[in-house]
Amino acid sequence: MIPRSRAELMRRRRCRLLVVGMVLGALLPLFQWSWVTLAIGLGGIALLLLVYRRECVDRSVRETTHDDTHPRGPEA
Repeated sequence: MIPRSRAELMRRRRCRLLVVGMVLGALLPLFQWSWVTLAIGLGGIALLLLVYRRECVDRSVRETTHDDTHPRGPEA
């Protein structure tokens, strides 16, 4: 699928950056181990996952839902 607009390209870039942030949050305790960094990493991953689901996953579900609708005919 080819992106249609600049807004779509920016949305895809945001989604990729959210995934990179989640990976970095998972790697954070490996670089500096403590319970505090583990809690910060898990909290950051949870927050980024919520934003990712709202911005990236829900939009694709909504777009496919709108494609399945039928136009109303004159008899409706």
